[in-house]
Amino acid sequence: MATYSVGDLIRHKELQELVAVAPSATVLEAVDIMSGREVGAVLIRGAGGAIEGIFTERDVLKRIVAEQRDPKSTKVADVMSRNVRSVAPGTAVEQALQLMVTHRYRHLLVQEGAQVLGLISIRDIMYSLIVPEMSMAPEGRHGHMRSRAEEAVRLLQSAKGGEGQR
Repeated sequence: MATYSVGDLIRHKELQELVAVAPSATVLEAVDIMSGREVGAVLIRGAGGAIEGIFTERDVLKRIVAEQRDPKSTKVADVMSRNVRSVAPGTAVEQALQLMVTHRYRHLLVQEGAQVLGLISIRDIMYSLIVPEMSMAPEGRHGHMRSRAEEAVRLLQSAKGGEGQR
């Protein structure tokens, strides 16, 4: 498995800035930002920039769609996950993955003391393990994976074509 830390992972992410909204933002505003930035989560930052929570795609499904709430009028502070799990930048990627799988988290805040360094997703970790030689795309961006999938399909098709020629 990987022999690097979540701090290394953060440094290699294509999207370096934290995507955040205020607690007063509506769900629709948060989702528009998530969609526009191609991320699966936004941090909720209160007064002074303090992290108050996280709002994810899963929150949209469970707390908006399933509960039939209006995304135009529902404040993100009312439906966010309040406890954002964090890890230190020196945490091994394997430990972070184990924590995410064990507790069913999809995102972890990377923090050194009070300083927030970034947010990683389970997709970031999986991508780094599968394609370690490439820079990581921001979560939700499918270009690299689509390209690799298309390449795999071409290889399979050419292998199939080669079988018939034997």
